[in-house]
Amino acid sequence: MAVKRPRANGFTLVELILGIVIFAIAMVIVFTLIAPQARQSAEPLVQVKAAKLGQSLMNEILGKAYDENSDRSPPFQRCDEKPVGCTLAANLGEDTGESDSGNVCGGRVNYDDVDDYIDMPQQPVCDAQGSPLLDYGQYRANVSVVYDQDYTQSTSDTGDSAKRVDISVFAPNGEVYRFQIYRGNY
Repeated sequence: MAVKRPRANGFTLVELILGIVIFAIAMVIVFTLIAPQARQSAEPLVQVKAAKLGQSLMNEILGKAYDENSDRSPPFQRCDEKPVGCTLAANLGEDTGESDSGNVCGGRVNYDDVDDYIDMPQQPVCDAQGSPLLDYGQYRANVSVVYDQDYTQSTSDTGDSAKRVDISVFAPNGEVYRFQIYRGNY
């Protein structure tokens, strides 16, 4: 009678090395596909935060008077209806008494018309009451205001019927999100 030899169980060295190589190739493929997705998954959050910041600045600015010389109480005369007229284009920006160098957010709480935001501090990002917004620590915002009565952006206007407000929000990932609004003299 023939003696049966027990069958060897396990892997040979060649099978083990081949399995490791196949596993390594699979891991490289998986990480090559997943790693870029992880970076892209944060982009919508950055975009939403930038849009919220831009929108809140637009709402705040649109809530202010058109010009320093516009009436904020009855009889509500527009600046172009008054003898003093509207602020000259060269004089747009913070007016006397509106800056607050002691506050990291500047004098934003004192801003009373649209063009005061030209010199708004870029960082830290603050709310309308002058408190830093800690969730926006890496963000910056820049505001420019110019007269643009023909709504073309191509010519520098000295008219006084509309101001164009350009808001740029700089995100931590290096992207710049731009917002533009017009404030009419009404």
